[in-house]
Amino acid sequence: MMRHLRITSVLVVVLGSVAAAAQGAGSSAQPPNAKNAEGRGEGTDKARGATGAQTDAGVASAKAAVSVDAAATSEKAPASGEAAPEPGQSRAETDRGQGQEGPLLLPGGIRLGGLFDASYERVGMDGGATSGKNAFRNYHHFLFLSRQGNDVPIGFNAEVIGQYFYELTMRLWRKGSFRLSARAGKIMVPFGPDPLFHKNYGGLSAIDQRLLPVVWSSFGAGLRAAAVLKGFSLADDLYFVQGFDLPTRTSTLDMQRDLQAYDGARVAVGDRLSLSRGPVTLWYSLYWNPMRFGRSVLMQAVDLAIWRPAWPVLNRLALGVGALRALISADSSYGTPNAISDSGAYYHFADYLWLRFYATRWLYLQARSGLLTFNNHKGLAYDSERADATDGSHHNLTLVAEYSGAQFSLGYYWNFEKVGEYANDFLRCMVMYAF
Repeated sequence: MMRHLRITSVLVVVLGSVAAAAQGAGSSAQPPNAKNAEGRGEGTDKARGATGAQTDAGVASAKAAVSVDAAATSEKAPASGEAAPEPGQSRAETDRGQGQEGPLLLPGGIRLGGLFDASYERVGMDGGATSGKNAFRNYHHFLFLSRQGNDVPIGFNAEVIGQYFYELTMRLWRKGSFRLSARAGKIMVPFGPDPLFHKNYGGLSAIDQRLLPVVWSSFGAGLRAAAVLKGFSLADDLYFVQGFDLPTRTSTLDMQRDLQAYDGARVAVGDRLSLSRGPVTLWYSLYWNPMRFGRSVLMQAVDLAIWRPAWPVLNRLALGVGALRALISADSSYGTPNAISDSGAYYHFADYLWLRFYATRWLYLQARSGLLTFNNHKGLAYDSERADATDGSHHNLTLVAEYSGAQFSLGYYWNFEKVGEYANDFLRCMVMYAF
């Protein structure tokens, strides 16, 4: 735990020093037309701050391509420190990244967006410059299709290559700032901060995430209510989806593997509340579903994002922090003479802290750190008596340049196991294009 805190402190100090130096130097350097590019369409620059820098260049475009509320959002992103223009949406849901292209708009309210990448990695590193081995990989090959608009009573959203999600959407009611909408199909599960494509829990984001599904979607339906009240943007997402289940009685819940029906589908219920004002957004997420053998999973998360407040120095910084705890209840045999081994309750835990510094409109440096532990019995976040190689802390430092839908990132990732430390650090260089 102390090593996790030391690494986090070092990353924060590095970004703080760079921020102070750059503030004095100014930020006039930027690619041609970058300033004009930032106002096109809807998007999620702040949302990308809440995700991994190396993979979310296209989340803004993808979310704009499939958002049920996209047709009503402002065409111009608000300046730093301003409140969101869309009732019930935070700055995390409405800001666009610098130089990002919007989705392709077609007749009939049809929107087309895409996200593709190629990566060079040096994997299996132990901290030495010559350690590890080379690898070339592709993680994103997504094509997003949607039909939305004020004149479209029932809309449609889908990722059409891998069918990660496909849903029908409907605006049910609108009065003043209050809006009510619904969706059904294979929906994105509204748990954690926006955007919903990737999470940071455990200090691992997107393709590197080990706790939740990399793209968490499930069959079900949901309602979203949103409003603006006295300058605060409020939203609530209530949903019912196919939940997790255990493959065997003695299995430990793996939330990446066990999102399936082993013996009939288990229905999960969840709710996410969000509150936003200006550059600050707070989310509280709750999820519960029954499983076989008398067990159930109760998962809660709290996330906070602060996006470039309109103050000197701080207007170059974005920050996010959050924690998740998933409690798995005891087996039905617990406390009986025939109880199985490890029949009691246990929990998984993950937290994160990320800090981003914008040197210019198109160049930023991001540090992220987090703790991830599994199958704990004692404590709030970590049970040292049950520690194994799956428990550990994760840290990375990434430099990102983006312009006109293209993104280049270079990052180093440190992974520290609580037990059985081994060489699994890596360097990643990724080129991505999103529209």
